Amino acid sequence: MQYSRKQFLMGTDINITIISDNNPLEDIYNAFGIFYSIEREFSRFSKDSDLFLLNTKKEGVVSNRFINVLELSMQTYRESAGFFNPLVNLKNIGYSSDFGKGIFEKKQEINDLDLEKVGISGNNVTLQENQNLDLGGIVKGYTVDLVSKYLKEIGYSNFIVNAGGDISLFGVNASGTNPVVAIDNPFNADEIFSTLEIKDKAVSTSGTYKRKWSIDDENFHHILTPESNDNNNEIVSITLIADSCYVCDAYATACIAMGTEKSLDFLKKKNIDGVIIGSDGNMYSTKGMSNYNLEII
Repeated sequence: MQYSRKQFLMGTDINITIISDNNPLEDIYNAFGIFYSIEREFSRFSKDSDLFLLNTKKEGVVSNRFINVLELSMQTYRESAGFFNPLVNLKNIGYSSDFGKGIFEKKQEINDLDLEKVGISGNNVTLQENQNLDLGGIVKGYTVDLVSKYLKEIGYSNFIVNAGGDISLFGVNASGTNPVVAIDNPFNADEIFSTLEIKDKAVSTSGTYKRKWSIDDENFHHILTPESNDNNNEIVSITLIADSCYVCDAYATACIAMGTEKSLDFLKKKNIDGVIIGSDGNMYSTKGMSNYNLEII
């Protein structure tokens, strides 16, 4: 039988589906508990989160899990030549704790974007005076990986964990076939652009068409190109497939900042498959996408 539950955590809808002969609801709620604990630790806006306190005090002792996420972020920062950078300050283009209220106000903060200056010694982390971490570009995918590991360890082999487009898919669905993932049409919210058939992989879709806003007739979205501290608008949607969801999540963020041509070169180098939808309406895909029954709707 198929069991599904949904909760709103980490700023998005979290859906967990398990195919099982036995009722898995207690395990599903335990899995939601992992998302909840991550949210309490990594929230950029909650004043008692470890991340908020670190950004405020510029130093602090954090958990092993926090160190793991930070080290993976630094690794991705280096691999992407800095296009993935958790030090970018979205407040400078109006994205702050008031985003959900529809209140947007530009800030003029000077930021040190050199991630190599972030100090890690054991569980102690230090930031420079003009540095603020935002790990939102990797931590949702990381949490999906944690939850997937938990579900596998307690004996489940057929399940889907979906955190607002950061998804892991293992085994088969209730009908015994491979799960199908739909990619939204970024130009029409009521339409599906394409579908993919995925098994025992992670997939992440990131785009510039949902989390966006305007200030003084100037349009912005939530992914900044670090060097220019501005938006790159070549890519409106990107979907990546990999063995781990944190890779999909972080690389998708980096690719939007890079733009189309650099992204395709980067994905080829990293042997990651994906589909890009450009602002020009064209689709660009890696050669390996033929393995996932990519179908344009």
